[in-house]
Amino acid sequence: MNGRSPRSTKAMQTDITFSFAQLIWLIGGCTALYGFGKLIAKPFKELANHERRITTLEHNESERKATDRYTTKALNAIVNHMIDGNGIDKLREVRDEYQEEIINHHI
Repeated sequence: MNGRSPRSTKAMQTDITFSFAQLIWLIGGCTALYGFGKLIAKPFKELANHERRITTLEHNESERKATDRYTTKALNAIVNHMIDGNGIDKLREVRDEYQEEIINHHI
């Protein structure tokens, strides 16, 4: 013999066999774990997305308020000019202010 006993040779040969049903159970278990992980992670992703949306909306709201303020000033100057016909200087002032805001801050 080659110095090995028959028992030790058999111990070294381990056959791993799966039946079809065991393979299906294994794949199903992995799929269930993956789905459970996705289910748990979804609220955290939605929360991060929600916070980003709030920040964007707050930023847009501040820009909208600035635009509304200049629009209201312009409308007020036009109404005053229509009433007394003598508000050209005020119209020019509002126009210059509005143009400066557009150029400098990109309303």
